[in-house]
Amino acid sequence: MAKKAGLTSKTSRTAKATPKKSKKRRWVSALRIQTQHVDFLTFKVDQLRKFYGEILELETETRDSEGLNYLMVRTSESSTIGFMPPHRDMHGEQPVPREPTLYFVVKDVDVAYAQLIAKGAAFMGPPQEMPWGYRVVTTTDPEGRSIMLASKVRKKKS
Repeated sequence: MAKKAGLTSKTSRTAKATPKKSKKRRWVSALRIQTQHVDFLTFKVDQLRKFYGEILELETETRDSEGLNYLMVRTSESSTIGFMPPHRDMHGEQPVPREPTLYFVVKDVDVAYAQLIAKGAAFMGPPQEMPWGYRVVTTTDPEGRSIMLASKVRKKKS
C-alpha cells in the first residue's frame, strides 16, 4: 500500500482495473441554486484581468455599468468570481473592508425570497431589479456575511 500526501491507495500490477459505476449525486436545494458567484473589492482590476485572463487562461468579461469597472471571471461551468473597485453600495453607504459577498443565482428570486421569509429569514428589503440585468435580494448569514440571491430578469412579453 502506497501512502502519498495523506492519501492511501492500493496498487496491483497484475489485476486489471474495472471501472466502477459511480452513483452521480444530484444536488438540488429547495432554492434551486443554479450557479454561485463571489464578489471582491479591489484597486487592481487591470492586474487581476491580466492574471486570471492571460496567465490562468480563464474566461473574463469586463463590464462598465454606471462607471463601475467590473471584472467577471468564469472559474467553472457554474461558478464565477467578480472584482470591482470600492464604491457606494446599493444602500448608499461607503464600502468598508469586508468579506466577499456570496451570490447564489436561483431559478426565481421572488419564489426563493417568499420561501425564506416563510422560514423566518430577514432581508434588507424585497427583491429589486439591478442595472446589470438581475433581480436581487440581500440577507446575511449568522456571522454577518452578505448573501445575495439573484435571478436573471425575465423578458416582458408584449
